[in-house]
Amino acid sequence: MTSRDKKRQELIEKWVKQGGFRGRINAFCIECIYDPYVKVAWRKQVEKCTAPNCPLFDIRPCSENSLDG
Repeated sequence: MTSRDKKRQELIEKWVKQGGFRGRINAFCIECIYDPYVKVAWRKQVEKCTAPNCPLFDIRPCSENSLDG
């Protein structure tokens, strides 16, 4: 496992342990789109998701500011 994979896996495990739907949705989105080598936080990467056909697209993690525009 590369350090990139390890960092992503640790973040996924953190959110899965949170429990509930939100933790699992966050973990799924991180697994799908997060790239630890990009100098942007995982949430910002998820906000820029370009998969509108994903069943979780409308409930993906987004800041309130990103919902305004």
